[in-house]
Amino acid sequence: MTNQDTSPFHRLGGRTRPALLGLAALAAVFVVAAWGMQQQSETPPPAGLLDEDEELPEDIPELPADITYGERQDILPPMVSIQPETATQLQGAFATLDYDWPPNDTVPALAVRAFPPLGELSVDERKSVFFRTLLPLIVAENQIMLKTRERLGEIFAGGEIEPNSREDRLLQTVAARFRVAGDSNSTAFREELLRRVDAVPADMALAQAANESGWGQSRFTREANNLFGVWTWHEDRGLVPERRVAGATHFVRVFPDLRASVRNYLYTINVGDAYAGLRESREQGRAEGVGLSGARLAAGLHRYSERGEAYVEEIRSMIRVNDLEGLDGLQLTPVDARRLLDAADWTADLQQ
Repeated sequence: MTNQDTSPFHRLGGRTRPALLGLAALAAVFVVAAWGMQQQSETPPPAGLLDEDEELPEDIPELPADITYGERQDILPPMVSIQPETATQLQGAFATLDYDWPPNDTVPALAVRAFPPLGELSVDERKSVFFRTLLPLIVAENQIMLKTRERLGEIFAGGEIEPNSREDRLLQTVAARFRVAGDSNSTAFREELLRRVDAVPADMALAQAANESGWGQSRFTREANNLFGVWTWHEDRGLVPERRVAGATHFVRVFPDLRASVRNYLYTINVGDAYAGLRESREQGRAEGVGLSGARLAAGLHRYSERGEAYVEEIRSMIRVNDLEGLDGLQLTPVDARRLLDAADWTADLQQ
């Protein structure tokens, strides 16, 4: 795992800022009353997540300088990372930033590292905090995907690519990252790469996160920042499930923070063999001008859970009940760290 800055307030991507302890709160979401808030047990084993040889590396390979997974301000503003201690504090941070639910056209570039306890919140408050916590992370990772996709399109539009040229090396680096092999001038290679480098509907991601994480309060989310029930076959990367059957060798993947879990989720959807149909449906939707629709693409999630079609319908229901449609296209806005500091007495928690 990448070493994490121990200060509670910093910018992701390696550039630290003065630290801020104690903003907090995460939230849980009440979607389907019978299921939601009572879910505290471990996530059921998924049937169609990445095979061992598809698993995201511990250290995500850096993309070339002009197609990067790092922080570039022409792609998105610096993500200000906070470590919440209580739900009330996190609600206060959202209020300071005028960040309401549902959002308007923008969301703050705020990255909550981990969920705090949410028991003190009402059902409606948990729902609001849960969505507001995860949405900026999803928007940020989707924005990187879309900018990367845009850059690939520009290269392809240039026509024939000279072998071993800068463009060829760049394309092959990106292709290796998304597990696509072939000649840079091959139509099949280009189509498959664009099929994999794309955004995931925010409504679907939020609904799955709520479902898989027990509204942010499952053991694996609390102890491992694992929002989507992701497994690993590497002992040093995971936790042993309490109810793992005899002879099983899988672990539940540990992530350094919530954003890493979101990033891994996008990778899973974009690379996993189980979701090839979803990617084809997304490609078709773009060709037809339909855009991203979580309810539509959820049809490709039948292998995400052993529950198959019942799982697909549950995700669709959660999208409908929570009015999650229409969240794509939101933009991140910079966060004024001083404004957060001045909103309350953080002096004792500010690390110089």
